[in-house]
Amino acid sequence: MGFIRQLYLLLWKNITYRRRNKIQLLIELLWPLFLFVILISVRHSDPPYKQGQCHFPNKALPSVGTMPWIQSIICNINNPCFHSPTPGETPGQVGNFDNSM
Repeated sequence: MGFIRQLYLLLWKNITYRRRNKIQLLIELLWPLFLFVILISVRHSDPPYKQGQCHFPNKALPSVGTMPWIQSIICNINNPCFHSPTPGETPGQVGNFDNSM
């Protein structure tokens, strides 16, 4: 017996069982369609916009020490986005907190 025939028989059996409770069958058939319509409406209500690259200033980790870690959090509290690479992103440089005190 082929795959298509088995699938057809399984679906026919399922619909036959579900026909006894028509309200449940209607809900099971319309619920995915309802969710899909909600998804499409949300997608069209706020269309995506193009945004270029965003470079954030580097932040110290707690392993550096308490003071540099808190200072890096406070100094970058607004989390600005720069269009060009920040000084902490230069290759070979671990951080730019050397003279920050």
